[in-house]
Amino acid sequence: MPNQPTNQPTNQPTNQPNVAKTFSEKQSETIFAKLEQSGVPIPEGLKQSIQNKINEMASYTPKVGVFGKTGVGKSSLCNALFGKDLCAISDVAACTRDPQEVLVSMGDSGAGIKLIDVPGVGESRDRDDEYDELYKKLLPELDLILWVFKSDDRANAPDEDFYKRLVRPYINEGKPFLAVVNQVDKIEPFREWNEELCVPGLKQNQNIKEKCARIASFLKLPLGQVVPVSANEKYNLMELVDAIVYALPNEQKAIVLHNIQTAEDIRKQAAQEAADLARKEADKLRIQKEKETKEASDAKDEKHKKEMEDKAKETAKLIKEAEEEAARKIKIAQQERDTTIISGGAIKKAERSFLDAVLDTIENIPVIGGAIKFFRGLFD
Repeated sequence: MPNQPTNQPTNQPTNQPNVAKTFSEKQSETIFAKLEQSGVPIPEGLKQSIQNKINEMASYTPKVGVFGKTGVGKSSLCNALFGKDLCAISDVAACTRDPQEVLVSMGDSGAGIKLIDVPGVGESRDRDDEYDELYKKLLPELDLILWVFKSDDRANAPDEDFYKRLVRPYINEGKPFLAVVNQVDKIEPFREWNEELCVPGLKQNQNIKEKCARIASFLKLPLGQVVPVSANEKYNLMELVDAIVYALPNEQKAIVLHNIQTAEDIRKQAAQEAADLARKEADKLRIQKEKETKEASDAKDEKHKKEMEDKAKETAKLIKEAEEEAARKIKIAQQERDTTIISGGAIKKAERSFLDAVLDTIENIPVIGGAIKFFRGLFD
């Protein structure tokens, strides 16, 4: 029988990262305020004990494994969800030959998510034998399995073999699992894809649904555990994040969600900074052109005048290119601001689930456990 992880914090750093501290303190304040409003006094020593338990839970580092046949876009999906360039990407070679374990931190150090980008199956028979042993070692340690499929790939035999032999036993024992159909913008008829709205056309959408149904059938999964996405087009990523949050154990939902939210905020900020830098570059060139034009106008020597006029013309071309680049980056920054991959429902679910996990834990404290159980309805 597969061994399930205990989901208990082990060997965690003593210094909690900023986001985890803020979140755990928020939960503490909610609990303390509700109980004190109900006339349940909490001694300071007990408050510290409860706070320590909440900090301990918030510092747990979930492990998320990302599996799938080589070339399906696992690394691109990791980057789209958890941050830019976390995992190496190559359009030519199968670049993930060893499991790449990346700590996606919630602060400067400490807890976060251990994201494990696993080598893809189907590259060669010898490598598949090697990965077979690797998967057997990794699977018991994981808190969530994401198995990624390429939408326009009809050959799923390698996936099916590894899944049935190695993964399915863990799913049967309750390990969270999601199948992700990536690159759905490439499903025929791919010309139907609406680039402006980043959504599939009617026929294309029907084919996407059929692809998901086929994968659900051969994996013997509910259709709801198969999520179609396009990492490059950022299509349906919110639905995937929601599915991840709902699949994880209660105490891990908020930890993972806050990491995704941090990565999203960083992407938005980076896009805005790139747009601002591009605008400044265009402004610098305009100032340079004004100086060159004035110098040409003031020049007494005809040769010098001609040189400065030519420079001004060349700078004018550079200004046009810089303005076009700035406009492109401004558009990207606007798109980043206008889109999000995190729903309000996922945030509420994550926070409530973490609170429930905290309440479950402190109900076992003799001094206050009975009061927590009695007043639990106050937290709804």
